[in-house]
Amino acid sequence: MRGCFELLKRHGQEIFAFYAVITGAELLVCSPLKDWWLLPMFNITMIPLGILDYHYKRLLNPLVLILAVTGIMCCVVLLEKNIGDALLGAAVFGVLLYLIRYISKEGLGMGDVKLGAAAGIWLGPQASVTALYTSFILGGLYVICYLLMMVTRDGRNSLWKIRKKAIPFGPFLVLGSTIGLIYGEELIDFYLSLF
Repeated sequence: MRGCFELLKRHGQEIFAFYAVITGAELLVCSPLKDWWLLPMFNITMIPLGILDYHYKRLLNPLVLILAVTGIMCCVVLLEKNIGDALLGAAVFGVLLYLIRYISKEGLGMGDVKLGAAAGIWLGPQASVTALYTSFILGGLYVICYLLMMVTRDGRNSLWKIRKKAIPFGPFLVLGSTIGLIYGEELIDFYLSLF
């Protein structure tokens, strides 16, 4: 726990700047959102998790636990949502990420699985599916851009050098979860209306 506070303190200015810009932009874009106060509450732990994972490739358990507890308090106690939806969202997001971890032979970290389960409490089952797909799309786009940059700069042979490079998935889970919180159910409804 002490190490967690030291890392938060070390990156405090960066976290505050990202929190202010991202939360402000979300509130401007999503002004008609009924429970607008959820975004700042959600971002209090999600933004530090994304930033610290980017720097250290670690999702800190104390912050994930805070995300889960505040998710239960906000969604179940304050919004009076069904606890079953919160738990189902945690199960959907967490189990799907665990299956991906298992299939990829631990290519995905256990911290990502825990983060997905904690975010699922906030999102519910439908928005969790949207968040998962969005996270992988954003992560895939990043990897494609990264590979193109490396090939452009160092040539095709550079691909062999970086094929085992670990890329933190936490920032993409944070972005995908935020999109899921804001637009998750609308995107699922839109997708289902196509069929």
